[in-house]
Amino acid sequence: MSASNESKYLRQLGARILCEANDLKRTPEALASELGVDLDFVTGVIEGNQEFSSVRDFIWKMAEFYPISLADLWLEIDDTVDGALIMDKAASTETARIFERPDTSGALMPYYEYRDTAMSRLAPFKSEWIKELRFVENNDPHNSDVAFNKGHLMHQMTFFIGAVNFYWEVDGERYCVEMNTGDSCFITPFVPHSFAGRDETAPALIIAATFAGDVRRAISEIVQMGTPAVENLAGDLRDISGYAQRLSASLNAESLSSDDLKQHLVEQGIVADRASELANGEIQPSQPELVTLAVYLNLRPVDLNVPSLQASGEVTINYAEETNFRAFPSGDNNGHQIKPLARTSLQPYLKGFDIRISSGDKGEFCHGLHEYVYNYGDQSITVFWGNGDAHQSMLRPGDSAYFQPMTPHRFECADGAEGSLVCVRIPGRLSKAVLDEYASFPKAIRQRVAEETTRWF
Repeated sequence: MSASNESKYLRQLGARILCEANDLKRTPEALASELGVDLDFVTGVIEGNQEFSSVRDFIWKMAEFYPISLADLWLEIDDTVDGALIMDKAASTETARIFERPDTSGALMPYYEYRDTAMSRLAPFKSEWIKELRFVENNDPHNSDVAFNKGHLMHQMTFFIGAVNFYWEVDGERYCVEMNTGDSCFITPFVPHSFAGRDETAPALIIAATFAGDVRRAISEIVQMGTPAVENLAGDLRDISGYAQRLSASLNAESLSSDDLKQHLVEQGIVADRASELANGEIQPSQPELVTLAVYLNLRPVDLNVPSLQASGEVTINYAEETNFRAFPSGDNNGHQIKPLARTSLQPYLKGFDIRISSGDKGEFCHGLHEYVYNYGDQSITVFWGNGDAHQSMLRPGDSAYFQPMTPHRFECADGAEGSLVCVRIPGRLSKAVLDEYASFPKAIRQRVAEETTRWF
């Protein structure tokens, strides 16, 4: 970390500490007295003038002494260069490791070669290059030479390069589909799956971007509450219990009973039998009924809208040949052709693209999602990022990059050449709920969210 970046980071930590101290109604003098440290030291921490190791120890001391979470005090160190991080193929290759799984005979044999690609501690995803080392001669989902994993907590967007079979299992039923270059799939957490090559003379690779969803981010509260309690709140999106449990939780939060709700619905002109079914979560409400329910429960209608999960909806597949490219920027003289990858209504802000880079107008990308790109083609691509193209780097075949949200960036390929990128955009912690809350703050003082510098009480 450069000296200027460290100075900025220490000031940010100091502002976070002061904000938390404010919420505890503690002055710097109170912190010094209660934690047994010198007041000048506390003032230096808040102003960003102390050594990193000392600030880290002070944060730990605060978390031990006060009823606050260590996570509420800590800020991750920015490991990017003005919002971008590049990992070249050589660095990726150095991370190579081979994992074995049982073959038909039960012997442990090489199954995958893993390599890291561009990752940042600020990003919600882990991105990997995975080479299939097990090859099959058929598409039997029960092929005994195919070793499934157990599924994992992370969501996964997968991009296929070469002839690869994709296997997965839902409710004890196994499936297998043939995938080829440009195809993609989305896999929900804890769905067992596997991959195998079909042609030992050709590449068999996947680019896997696994990422944390809201459940992973709430893991501390889930652990403390216990899964039975969370199960009671959540229900199941595969049936009406998802809606019913959410309705029940809303009633409990208001200390209301289903009978209270039924009576209110009847008073609003809904016949008694239907009011009873609605109040007990036995049927889905119509849109007007949803509004009535929301008003009574002091909610927004969207708060009671629970998505449904259709049969086999745990996995979605997108075949490249069934999806068309579109121009970016729009128009005839453009430098990018973009093809969407697999989509899922369960993760509406997950966006994946197959991007072809050529000569022409160079559109600039800038959005509120974390972005990962991997050069899977055979042409080098120049990437520019920052205000006014402040930085540039070469993405050679096998190189990858990460871009923070709202980092302007664009790509160029040499005249007459066409580059190929796989791009995955993943939502971070700035959910709609967070942005709605932030947007409600008085506009003139919003900078205090990240830059609290004074005592407010």
